[in-house]
Amino acid sequence: MAAGKQSPERDSHLIRAADLFAGEKRYARAEEALKQVNASLIDTPLLARYTLLYATIALQDERYYLARSLLNNEQLALNVGEMGAGQKRTWHQQRGELYALLGDHLLSVQEYSQLSALLDDGTQIAAVHDKIWRALGQVSEQMLGAAARTTTDQTLVGWYQLALYSREAQGDIARQLDQIAAWRQKNSQHPAARVMPTSLQRAAEARGALPQSLALLLPLSGELASAGEALRDGILAAYYDGMAKGVEPPAVRIYDSSGSDPSALYDRAVQDGADLVIGPLAKEQLQVLMTRPILEVPLLGLNYVDDIPNTHPNLYQFGLAVGDETRQLADRAWIHGRRSALVIRPDTAWGSNALETFKQRWDQKGGLLLTTTPYRTDQLDYATFLRSSLLLSDSQERAARLQRTLGKNVSYLPRRRQDVDMVFLLAYPEQGRQLKPTLDFLFAGDLPVYATSHIYGGSANPSQDQDLDDIQFTAMPWTIPALAESDIAPHKPLATAYRNLFAMGVDAYRLHQWLALLKALPETSIQGRTGSLAMGPENRVTRTQPLAAFQAGRVIVAPTVVGTAYQ
Repeated sequence: MAAGKQSPERDSHLIRAADLFAGEKRYARAEEALKQVNASLIDTPLLARYTLLYATIALQDERYYLARSLLNNEQLALNVGEMGAGQKRTWHQQRGELYALLGDHLLSVQEYSQLSALLDDGTQIAAVHDKIWRALGQVSEQMLGAAARTTTDQTLVGWYQLALYSREAQGDIARQLDQIAAWRQKNSQHPAARVMPTSLQRAAEARGALPQSLALLLPLSGELASAGEALRDGILAAYYDGMAKGVEPPAVRIYDSSGSDPSALYDRAVQDGADLVIGPLAKEQLQVLMTRPILEVPLLGLNYVDDIPNTHPNLYQFGLAVGDETRQLADRAWIHGRRSALVIRPDTAWGSNALETFKQRWDQKGGLLLTTTPYRTDQLDYATFLRSSLLLSDSQERAARLQRTLGKNVSYLPRRRQDVDMVFLLAYPEQGRQLKPTLDFLFAGDLPVYATSHIYGGSANPSQDQDLDDIQFTAMPWTIPALAESDIAPHKPLATAYRNLFAMGVDAYRLHQWLALLKALPETSIQGRTGSLAMGPENRVTRTQPLAAFQAGRVIVAPTVVGTAYQ
């Protein structure tokens, strides 16, 4: 029917055909039909049908930037009122989900807020409010404050203020609930006051069951003493910060776990009255506790044990595992449209572990992974190593063969391999400052580079870090100037690794009030110094860190929109 018609009637038939193909899950044929539509000649209701269907196909195929291009159609954005009621709901829902995936959490909140206003069903509204709350949980306090000051939409202002009140008292459930109650009284007509996010409702249930006595099992002597002291100092800094803010803290007892039988030390802590134990740090000691038949009181281990399943319902694991970062980077790169990764890693245990967790996630997604020979950490010349990894020698050999065939010199530029669209770099700053410029020199400067937090020393060093420009990397919030909070800080200068452990101690202390809630609501997260904390399988606390980037040698929050050729 479309073949014998002119636009816009032809376009209407094509869109109907695409609908029918999509209904039969023949998405490739549906897209063929949609590609023939002249979207500039159709009216708003038909354009909405075209856009929402095409965006659905793009999202299903994980082509997120194509979906973004479709859903940012200016004509539709200006004429939302001309859409049908169902189209409006789908429009805002798709945009809310897409912006959350791409990391534009404030835009996601805006879309979900408008979707909530279009709904009548209380269950549906509650589900949307939970999505709003999860998106707000990924926004820094600084960005929330700026948004609350500049937006004119009072519904959004209310959401931002609620998130800020919650964030200010995140170290104390009781104080947080009092803040929220005061907000609800002041904003009784706000949608969130009428239908509160589920996690805020459940927080009230946890208020009366908070630990009153903590035991810290930390290595304060021996080879792990410095790590144990950094953790202890972070825990106590959070403890005294809460006390200064009027929080009634639990009693805290500290036990040196170095050289001790962890099971006997745990029993001693329980006999001394502990109703939550934090520690131990050493993986071997945590393994011993995991094999106990019973753990009488909850235990928050400060490490992860991967080779023993956790069968204890009240044993939790929290640490700074590189696996959280590599999985997050795989997810983020995939959303950015990357499909083929070249891995550059050191010949170290952490490099092997990071590669393995990245590979597992990348394989799950169906990506192509190309590995290179690991580099030595004491390597001085990276050009030869990278030239081989980028197959530049193959390019040079092709040019040499051509010159031999023609019998004369040929002007050419070496060409790097074309079967990769990103680099996954595992390196410390010293190696990264040599590897990135060498990649640029060897014609790979156009490849986006993703790295773990190891690439950043944790403090400003622009004169040297300019060699790391354009690398995107995961980073703890406290290390990013735009996100850093200064209310809790070490009392003395610490090396980067120990500052990270100090931040982990702050989060470990604050987690003691939230473990039960995070377990009950796995999609809930709280903002910590080490990242956004949530509860994963087997009671493993997972961290999602902000994505940062180097720009002129300085660390900034990475832009949420990046270029991609995968459309």
